[in-house]
Amino acid sequence: MLANLVKSLLILLLIACTNSMQAAETWEKIDKRIKSQIYEINVGVKIKLNGNLSVQLADLSSKSHYPVFATTSEDKGYRVVGFGTAFPMLTTNNNQTYFFTNRHVVNSCLPIIRECERFYAGLALYAKSTAHGEDYAKRYDEILAIVNLANAKNLKDSQLKLYKDTVDGIWDSYDGYLSVKADPQQALFKQYLNVKNLKAEVGYFLHPPGDINLKPFKGQLYKVVNDDNSPDLAILTVANTQIIKLELDMTAPCEGQEIQVIGYPTASDQIDMDSSKYYAPTFSTGRISRVAPRILEVDAPVSTGNSGGPVINLKGKVVGVVAVRAISPQGSELPNFGGAITNTCIHDFAPELFDFKK
Repeated sequence: MLANLVKSLLILLLIACTNSMQAAETWEKIDKRIKSQIYEINVGVKIKLNGNLSVQLADLSSKSHYPVFATTSEDKGYRVVGFGTAFPMLTTNNNQTYFFTNRHVVNSCLPIIRECERFYAGLALYAKSTAHGEDYAKRYDEILAIVNLANAKNLKDSQLKLYKDTVDGIWDSYDGYLSVKADPQQALFKQYLNVKNLKAEVGYFLHPPGDINLKPFKGQLYKVVNDDNSPDLAILTVANTQIIKLELDMTAPCEGQEIQVIGYPTASDQIDMDSSKYYAPTFSTGRISRVAPRILEVDAPVSTGNSGGPVINLKGKVVGVVAVRAISPQGSELPNFGGAITNTCIHDFAPELFDFKK
């Protein structure tokens, strides 16, 4: 009886010592351990017209300052239009590596794609309205050649005037007939959008910490929330890798808990003159200032580039995904105030990835 009691006390003492050792782990040790697990994500887009022409943003229209998209037969590759932070999470599926980030990060390509669609739908309508009964295809190619003057140098005054009048006419055609205001059901817009088979290809490039020349992983979109009222989350996958993954901590966080926000804020690049040579995450320590059902408020600095990064506790586990930076009424970032999606929302977003009991 006494022996069993002593044995139980020793077990309790061992558990207490183990918990004490875990609690005593320093941020220095944690940061060193997980630094390699925090990736910068670059969102690139490649737009093709009629199957073989590469489309690039080249200028702004003179009247409305709307974007002008010129074409070239040269493949320009992906153009990076968005960035943020992503990290691999431990899941029950060992055949894939799942990187978590924000919906607004993976969707950062949508505005330029939408503007390009508007421009070329307007171009198709403008070509038809100025063909005056002549060959429409020929007129379309003429206008496309005029638009491509955006890439030319040392234009004559007459060429410059023709170019400006043409791109203004394209956007006037869109605003007057194809915009949501003019065409609420977007039926006419879709009709002209399909004239020349405009296609956009999006690439998600996950850069590991280290030399800038290290080859990134190219992720595939696995899951993304569908509406603005859902937690701002997205998941990318890459083929199974040997990288160590972060673990989601399902213990409920609390106010005052010490945490770190880890990511790739652009402010760090402004300070580090050598930042163009490598990728290196930034670690910012703070505390949880408020716990809400879907959001954690933290007082660690959160700024542009932190989006999609993990919020880590002193066990080195994930308690949230950075999603919101606070903005003043004047439009400037508010330091030491940001928001992260809670671990419960992360689990509920993709429960099939965290069913470890099963």
